[in-house]
Amino acid sequence: MPIGAQFGRFKGKLRQRIPLYGVWLSIPSPVTARMLAAQGFDWACIDMEHAPTNPALMAEMVAAVASSGTCAPIVRVPSHSPEWFKWALDAGAYGIIIPMVSTPEEMRRVEQLCRYPPVGKRSMGAFYAPHAFGLRGPRAMDDYVEHVSGDIVVIPQIESAEGVMNLPNILKSGGVDAIFVGPHDLSASVWATQDMQFPDALARIEKATKDHDVPVGIYASSGAAAWAKMKDGYTLLVAASDIECLSSSAAENLDRARGEPARPYH
Repeated sequence: MPIGAQFGRFKGKLRQRIPLYGVWLSIPSPVTARMLAAQGFDWACIDMEHAPTNPALMAEMVAAVASSGTCAPIVRVPSHSPEWFKWALDAGAYGIIIPMVSTPEEMRRVEQLCRYPPVGKRSMGAFYAPHAFGLRGPRAMDDYVEHVSGDIVVIPQIESAEGVMNLPNILKSGGVDAIFVGPHDLSASVWATQDMQFPDALARIEKATKDHDVPVGIYASSGAAAWAKMKDGYTLLVAASDIECLSSSAAENLDRARGEPARPYH
């Protein structure tokens, strides 16, 4: 049974803790998604939480990324509501990043939305998904359900002080393929609660994932920052974003055209 090679590479590298460099897609466009997926990234995250990407555009972007043959399409859903999981997984997403997972109960609930019965509660209807995995023919749907769906990557996002404190129990609950750190919301949460400092929160996450042998990822602000986090033991790394690439490249070329020193872009 043929399965998309990029799915096997992505899952295999994640399990072996081989660094996986990704691009964050906030522009709701299959054109930019296809262009960036072709640049050599291991994975691309189609963001539906903080980007105006509707389900139809998301499905087109998943297909565009998967068509690269080298880049794994991951979707960050905007909430824990079941319909978002259905739309993303039925479109052919290789994995789901779930924001604001803070308790073991939340983890068990969202993990069930990614798995078919009897393990979970995912609804049957993934008519497009098999194509993203290279499955064709009259048994494509059956092959997807029987051989692929159980390996969908489930990635809860830890971005609150409560989530940090509960992380050991979240990991004990099972069903976690990797943890993803949301540094911006996490920083705001620990500042608001005064329960811990941000570096302490990161240290706790790093220790818990190491103790439970679970890969950890993070949204890094640049390729250089991703490299530094890789040295710290992170596996799932955002190395670039579509908005930053577009804005910084445009500013750099305009400065060059004007004969001006390149401005710092943030």
